[in-house]
Amino acid sequence: MNLHDRNQPRVQRGIVLFTVLIALVVLSLASVALVRSIDTGTTIAGNLAFRQAATQAGDAGTEAALAWIQGQIAANGGIVLHTSKASGYYATSRSGCDLTGGLTASTADNVRWEAGDPDNPDCNMVAAAVADNLLPPGYTATYVINRMCNADGPPNGTSPGGVTVACEMYTRTSAAAEDGRSMTNVGYHATNAQSSQLLYRVTTRVAGPNNAVSHVQVVLAN
Repeated sequence: MNLHDRNQPRVQRGIVLFTVLIALVVLSLASVALVRSIDTGTTIAGNLAFRQAATQAGDAGTEAALAWIQGQIAANGGIVLHTSKASGYYATSRSGCDLTGGLTASTADNVRWEAGDPDNPDCNMVAAAVADNLLPPGYTATYVINRMCNADGPPNGTSPGGVTVACEMYTRTSAAAEDGRSMTNVGYHATNAQSSQLLYRVTTRVAGPNNAVSHVQVVLAN
């Protein structure tokens, strides 16, 4: 009887120790899960912030493209008829180009956004760079401008290759009329060139910290 009484406290102490160890393991796992959850949330929030900043930086590409178009129109006294590859300007819509690089598996139809990108014989567009002083620190941006036409040359005229040039235009037939566009087999074009504005599609690619990449696209009427 006395021997049993002496051994009983030892049994109780062993159970308490085992219970405490289990509790410590559970608390440790919970702590690790909490830390990982916080780290994941912080990473996601950071990535979203970088992507949002990259999208906002895309406005710099739009502004740079608009300034180039307006400068060329002012200098030439009219519309820009022909492709200027060095300036990222293309007088055709280049519908076969994969502007974001995610539509097809091939890189041959991509835009060459950066100097190290592979050749793109199926697209043949090279982007122009946005000046660093127009961008937030750590971001780079390049853009391409597409005049929404099927060929180089004057709208409703003839291209150097003898093709009839049809363009997508913004049209107002009178001050009180509804805005409208008419369709041809190559896209929209104006029925009245005197009251129309050519459409230019500007696509900007922005790269930023933490591998953030964003594409911004706008259509300008001028």
